[in-house]
Amino acid sequence: MTSNELTVLAAGIGLIFAYGVIHLAGLELIRRAKPQQDRHRYLGLLTTFWGLVILHLLEIALAAGVLALLLGQAGNGVLLQASAETTADYLYFAGVSFATLGYTQIEAHGPIRLFVMALSLGGFMLITWSATFIYTIWGESFRE
Repeated sequence: MTSNELTVLAAGIGLIFAYGVIHLAGLELIRRAKPQQDRHRYLGLLTTFWGLVILHLLEIALAAGVLALLLGQAGNGVLLQASAETTADYLYFAGVSFATLGYTQIEAHGPIRLFVMALSLGGFMLITWSATFIYTIWGESFRE
């Protein structure tokens, strides 16, 4: 592997580790912020849902920022079909990669593909974790 490939792969692995810490903290914050189930069961579910949306958007923004930093360095690869690699392009690419295992209208070429692989894996894991969390909250809300 080249030094650029190792750098990009290390950034992807670092992102996954950061995601684990951020997501755990976010889930705990959501759990504490939601209203009591016995008084406001639907509001508790909606608070959980909205909290997860905000948490995922923050995680996508983090990935977009790392993506922009990596692509700003020579030799790390390019995104093809991106208009000018704007903030919107980075957010779109990171968001779609996070949520769909990397299927976007923008193609990654070069070492950056290793980061996108890690981003897609991390997104899949976090969405699954969030689904399990909201399912648990749903069960707590309607357990009689």
